[in-house]
Amino acid sequence: MKVRDSPAHTAVMSTSPTSYWWDRSDRPGRLEAVIFSLDALLADSRADERLLAEAVWDLHCAGIRVAVVTAGHWPAVHRPVRELLGDGAVEVLVTGDEVSRPKPDPEVYRHALWQLGVRPLDAMAVEDSATGLRAAVAAGLATVVVTTESSAGDDFTGAAAVLSGHEASEQLSVHGCRRMLLGSQRLTA
Repeated sequence: MKVRDSPAHTAVMSTSPTSYWWDRSDRPGRLEAVIFSLDALLADSRADERLLAEAVWDLHCAGIRVAVVTAGHWPAVHRPVRELLGDGAVEVLVTGDEVSRPKPDPEVYRHALWQLGVRPLDAMAVEDSATGLRAAVAAGLATVVVTTESSAGDDFTGAAAVLSGHEASEQLSVHGCRRMLLGSQRLTA
């Protein structure tokens, strides 16, 4: 996991122009990274963390890079993320204190994409809220929503897929993610 960046770097990131290097590439997308939002999982003590951990390790072992974004602050989330997902599976962790604008602004996702060095076409987001979905879609990411008890009835228009928690592990396998990413590119192309 990358150590969080300096305040000076964060200031540069938040004032950077809205044009990114990945906007200038015409190569077709392929799954290189999955960016997970863990806000609901970290907040809900009843959540089944094993489902997410299995999906993350499946992706990691297949060479798919994994990032985590969260509104939480570094001291409060670093240890729980490491304990939940283990050391080494998560390459990038972007926390709320590293961005100047919270979701639904896409800054947290753009920051993760920049740290990973991948284009939005080569990555997908896994979200758990309508606000997070808006942020990920605004960053150009195909987004899968994994619902929780509290978000099950929300409007997830624009999601590549909406899964309930018990479906997530199987659908978020390497093959499932590639299938959803390819399907979302066909829908938007």
